[in-house]
Amino acid sequence: ENVHVPVANRLGEEGEGFRFAMKGLDGGRINIATCSVGAAQGAYEAARRYMGERRQFGRALADFQALQFKLADLLANIVASRQMVRLAACKLDEGDPQATAYCAMAKRLATDLCFQSCLDAQQIHGGYGYLKDYPLERLVRDTRVHQILEGTNEIMRLIVARHILTQEADLR
Repeated sequence: ENVHVPVANRLGEEGEGFRFAMKGLDGGRINIATCSVGAAQGAYEAARRYMGERRQFGRALADFQALQFKLADLLANIVASRQMVRLAACKLDEGDPQATAYCAMAKRLATDLCFQSCLDAQQIHGGYGYLKDYPLERLVRDTRVHQILEGTNEIMRLIVARHILTQEADLR
């Protein structure tokens, strides 16, 4: 309250503070998206190991085609998320005027896909996936909050939609 900042010490023009604060969120969104990718990678690796170790009906879980498909989808989601995060980070590093939209897209995509990947890995573990003795319980919990941190994913959609509708540049 009642703080006076000399004009020479301002980062921008008067009234631009909110815009500066919002720009700082872009890096935070990349960070949260990256955390989700790492969690999903850990979930994938745990599920892959578990499928090789666990036997059901006289066969390894890895022998069941439905679980093979689930594991393949896990990896595809992780790779897609990682690539989107890298693209957004590159846009941010380059100072691209569309970086904010790319960061929002990356955060939304990665946190949604990686949360689902952790849920799927937990499902592969069956009842063990809910126990604190296995990593999946925490990975699911962590990735769920990633959908909320640095702006909810609904807000990410709003940021992208507003960018699309108010910018002449097309996101590609």
